[in-house]
Amino acid sequence: MKKNLFIIGNGESRKYHELDHLNLYGKIYGCNALYRDFTPDGLISCDWKMQHEIHSSGYTTNNNCYFKSWKRLPSDFYDMMMMTSLAEDVTKDLNVQLKEAGLPTLEHFVYENERGNKKECVVQGINAEQVAYVLQKLIKEYKMDSFDVKEKLGNAGLFINWVEEKDKIKDLDQFFDGEHKGWASGPTAVRVAIEENPGIASSNVFMLGFDMKTGGKVNNIYKDTDCYISKDCKYVGSSNWRQQHKQNFENDNYSHIKFYRVINDDSIIEEWEDCDNVKNIRYSEMNTLINNSI
Repeated sequence: MKKNLFIIGNGESRKYHELDHLNLYGKIYGCNALYRDFTPDGLISCDWKMQHEIHSSGYTTNNNCYFKSWKRLPSDFYDMMMMTSLAEDVTKDLNVQLKEAGLPTLEHFVYENERGNKKECVVQGINAEQVAYVLQKLIKEYKMDSFDVKEKLGNAGLFINWVEEKDKIKDLDQFFDGEHKGWASGPTAVRVAIEENPGIASSNVFMLGFDMKTGGKVNNIYKDTDCYISKDCKYVGSSNWRQQHKQNFENDNYSHIKFYRVINDDSIIEEWEDCDNVKNIRYSEMNTLINNSI
């Protein structure tokens, strides 16, 4: 049995390291846009817009995915929802404000894949009234310009996913028996990998691309692409991610697991220093460990 689990984050420290050879040594789980470049054993996403992209690409037909709040609904729900959209005069007034601010009009915040003959859908995100409220607040109250509004909104919108009868998506709430906790994709990916592979997880869990710097520029391989913020956006803090990971390390059910944060620098994560089952190692050290595990 392969004795290792590899969890792939999207920090820039892993940018020039190949992932394909890791299949020889264990199972691989990754996050969000990783699917654009690599097919892991499981892909985890807790971001509605990213889930919509992944699903719309056709990736979920043949590849294991774990999505947040992925609840199938009959098509009648969609028809009812569209009937309760914003009044025409409210929509018109809001669109005027959006144009004046140099922003796309309201319909550009609604994302929908091709319906065809599909009989079920998954609806996520915020509805038209919530979009209107947020936009008006940012424009009128906070006087933000178009760039700042776009960055603050991030992946806000309404996402309508028309689904096939069968796919390979697991709903995270159901997977964790209602205990998903609303975590980010990275810490959730660690949990999924361990829970799906209790036998393998008795050995080593290697975490690649989990940089989680405390300051400076945006650190993500996919920055400046769809579903991601730009390199010019103000720094996004990682404190929540750090704490969520720490809860994994301190989970009594995972106390037997050795966690390795793989990174070729001397950075440390202070919140993890009192966790005896976590260690920073370099890629060369990881390669030695996995070669000895065969």
